Amino acid sequence: MIAVVKIAGKQHLVEVGKNFKIDAKVEEKDKKVVFDQVLFIGDEKKVEVGDPVIKGATIETEVISSGKGKKVLVVKHHPKKRFRRVKGHRQDQTKILVKKINEK
Repeated sequence: MIAVVKIAGKQHLVEVGKNFKIDAKVEEKDKKVVFDQVLFIGDEKKVEVGDPVIKGATIETEVISSGKGKKVLVVKHHPKKRFRRVKGHRQDQTKILVKKINEK
């Protein structure tokens, strides 16, 4: 069974027993987290699509690790003006394990 869930403004395709990363810091390690903005649930036999979300459907997950992603460099440059600025950004990331997909 697969599902599409909206977390931190982005949509993620999730499956029971699989890991995925989100660009947000949710909780500490080994905490249980429940997401309720489920947009789609489906398997080989039936498909359920929300309008925009499926009421009563939840995704039960567990936090595996929490940290920061790779550094992204942002460079500003004005040619012939001796102007150069470099800034770095590291996005918070959380690795999550899907435990259970609950339908209505």
